[in-house]
Amino acid sequence: MVGVARDHIRQWQTMDLQLTAVLSLLEVVVLTGFQRAVDLAQTSPLTLIKAFFTHFLLQYGALKVYRVVIVPHYLSPLRHIPGPTNNFPLIGQMKNLLTADSPSSLYVEWGNRWPDAPFIRHLGLANMELLLVNTVEAHKEVFQTHAYDFIKPEFMYRYVADISGRGLLFSEGEEHKRQRRSLGGLFSIPNLKRILPVFQEKAGDLSAMFDREIGGNSKATVEVQDAFSKLTMDVVGVTILGVHLGNLNHTDPQMDFLKCFDRALNQPPLGALISFINTVVPIRRWLPIEANRGFERATREVRRMLLECVRQRSHDLDEAARKKEAFVSANLASGGRDLLTMMIEDRNKFRATTDEAPLTDEETVEHILNFLSAGHETTSGALTWAAFALATHPKVQDKLRLEITTLLSTTTSPSYTDLESLRYLHNFCREVLRLYAPAFSTYRQAARDLVICGQHIPKGTPLVGIMLVTNLSERVWGADVTSFVPERWEEDRSPYAFSTFMHGPRICVGKNYALLEFKAMLVEVLMKFRFGMTDELEALGGKLPPLQNPSLSYRPRDGMRVVVERL
Repeated sequence: MVGVARDHIRQWQTMDLQLTAVLSLLEVVVLTGFQRAVDLAQTSPLTLIKAFFTHFLLQYGALKVYRVVIVPHYLSPLRHIPGPTNNFPLIGQMKNLLTADSPSSLYVEWGNRWPDAPFIRHLGLANMELLLVNTVEAHKEVFQTHAYDFIKPEFMYRYVADISGRGLLFSEGEEHKRQRRSLGGLFSIPNLKRILPVFQEKAGDLSAMFDREIGGNSKATVEVQDAFSKLTMDVVGVTILGVHLGNLNHTDPQMDFLKCFDRALNQPPLGALISFINTVVPIRRWLPIEANRGFERATREVRRMLLECVRQRSHDLDEAARKKEAFVSANLASGGRDLLTMMIEDRNKFRATTDEAPLTDEETVEHILNFLSAGHETTSGALTWAAFALATHPKVQDKLRLEITTLLSTTTSPSYTDLESLRYLHNFCREVLRLYAPAFSTYRQAARDLVICGQHIPKGTPLVGIMLVTNLSERVWGADVTSFVPERWEEDRSPYAFSTFMHGPRICVGKNYALLEFKAMLVEVLMKFRFGMTDELEALGGKLPPLQNPSLSYRPRDGMRVVVERL
């Protein structure tokens, strides 16, 4: 299904070339005369070729001027939709977006400028028209009611697939439904209860790391973004791969996924620009410069290591089956099951019960990479912003610690039910994810003509969903929308007002996993440490630190340093 969707997009993109080629050929035949066109003795092939390419280039140029200049400004059925008009020639809002304070700030500004507009139109590279999904009602229609009437566009595939993998994220229709059902086991509540001890064990490793940083002192300034990145990579190592990676324990990791992901996500400015341009013009594979080659090496190495994991696990399961023994994975002690083992077991069952070809090792790698990248980067980002919120809101931190202390006075090992009972912790986590959504954007393309919230959306129209547009909407959340107020969650809200995990059939499949991990880490850390502001954070006066832009995630540009004090 993914291949079919991409083939459809490619056909649409090459239509101009095909149309121009056919017209040019017909014109050459007409202009040279039918007799001369078929009598090569009178008309040389070189003359015909020159005539064809002359017509082709002139008409293709004219057609592009028509599509890039005339259509978006004078003929497009979308041109009356409100949106910014301070466009740059041929690149629309691209320069403004790339030089904004954050990768989402301009979208949020537009959303609050036109709060009642279901969609906001803006121009991208080559004056491509994009619609920002703006209101809660439009979000519901696009991502819930008509979820399968929109597909992931080709430019999104080129932007993120090298890092995120090509599995569930880019599947469509019935194939997407089937894949989500097959993954239900890992993210089911019973399995989450069984893998909770993994989260708690790794949270203990994080506390030990903070203790080492503080040493014989009472407190120390700690780069927490790096610490949380190591933490979440160790967690997904166990829960996704069934492997202890050892990033937090000062051991040499069995596989250095962390280094590869850091290289791919923290590209130099030129590398980030290449990634952005590659969404429109696929230039990455042809550029022999280090800013590009470093990214290529990192993503290839991640896939090589994952392929090694897949083949080794497949071999181990075959050996266990041959010996009629139970396979023991890294987190079996807690009774949980890792995703890789589950996928290979399902693949083996599929092979035994059907004549259809099962997933290849390489296809399995792409699915695993979806969850490895998402489970690592997004939770790491959420914890980083939680540390920022705790450091800059000491009263919130004290209230949260009091709730946790009350719980831990009755148990030393909180269960899943215990963690779910902590209402203020739940509200705190949602407020962090509302204000600082780590994965802040998604893209869609209309697979057919549609009418959404009274607006006609032609087939092929690209749409962008920015989580912070609804999360930071004054129309939805009120005048204090940018303030950190966990208590706001005590009031009933539309579920579509909170877009961090998206909605509908394509809602984040790992939502409950991420929230449980988030809570388990905070409970462990807040019982042992207090977070405070560094001089740099105090100098910001409550404002956000500089943010990375362009970026695939909502993250500080220069890391996050906070004071960690032992209690």
